[in-house]
Amino acid sequence: MKIIYIIGLLIIIVLATVSNYNKLNQSKITNSKLSKQTIMENKNLFLKEKIGVLDIQNHENITVAQINYDTSKLDSIISLHEAFENKMIVVKELEEGERVNTIELENLSESYIFILDGDILKGAKQNRVVNTSVLVAPKTKIILPVSCVEEGRWKYKSSRFQPSDEIAHRSIRYSKANYISESKKLNRCDFTVDQSAVWNEVESVSDSLEFHSKTMSHSDLFDNYKEELDDITKKFTMQSKANGLLIFVGNQMVACDIFNNNKIYCDYFEKIIKTSALDSNLQKDKKAQISIDQSSIIESMHRVFDQFNNSKDVASSTPGVSEGTETRLNLVDNTFYGLSHKGQSVHQSILFSNSK
Repeated sequence: MKIIYIIGLLIIIVLATVSNYNKLNQSKITNSKLSKQTIMENKNLFLKEKIGVLDIQNHENITVAQINYDTSKLDSIISLHEAFENKMIVVKELEEGERVNTIELENLSESYIFILDGDILKGAKQNRVVNTSVLVAPKTKIILPVSCVEEGRWKYKSSRFQPSDEIAHRSIRYSKANYISESKKLNRCDFTVDQSAVWNEVESVSDSLEFHSKTMSHSDLFDNYKEELDDITKKFTMQSKANGLLIFVGNQMVACDIFNNNKIYCDYFEKIIKTSALDSNLQKDKKAQISIDQSSIIESMHRVFDQFNNSKDVASSTPGVSEGTETRLNLVDNTFYGLSHKGQSVHQSILFSNSK
């Protein structure tokens, strides 16, 4: 009996050892696959040799450098704004259990719909800002991760959401992106952000411009300064071959967004400039600021792109909300973001903290 018992015990130990070895080996294979996936998705992002500066325009202390980033064009992608215009999309509060941080989006079209991180959706029970860039597959219904940018309202203004003519200020976009990037390091799969931090940024920008909305709406700030912001935006002309831009206020880079194609870029060109014009107003001594020249623009662009490439081995690579793969990297004062689909870049952005 003792011999049988010992043999049985040895069999159990061997089986347990083999099982643990297989789990360890599978873990190594999984990590290796993730590492290869990260490398594959990172390889086409933020490469300075792929950029050509097409045009540089100045107005007061704002400089806009329009660029062409060499990437293969993906078929059948339309913007959120085009989808709304052609009634190809329905966005509304969740039918069951309405929640601040999630809403329902249905793509009725045969095209992919691109939504930019920072897009503001107005109406329904309160205005929301999209938490991350999203590529929605054709004929698909998704739960869209959002944050509130209208703290003082929770009642229906309309049954469905509508697009706005602005995107959120960079401090709001930075706060969200930074939070999600840190969450991904902890292997969290959702796209929830710190709602209190978003409200704080909305309030901070309003306070700096000495404007206060009755419902604490970020969009009301744009409405209040509409004429001034529109006037600044009209000073800049879109370049027909561009698919991205860098914006400087004084000598500080405040925006970098690169899209898969010129068509998507066209839909966001004025919105990005309008939002960056807020930074010009936030600069109290803007008349003392000087516009940055071309050599300094290229130097700044190369420096910040090198920051990503020198640290990309620690960037996270995770599935997007609907389609594609997200790449994220947090550094001291900026956070890098890339959305890729079928090995091609859909959207790249560098978001800067207000401390820069």
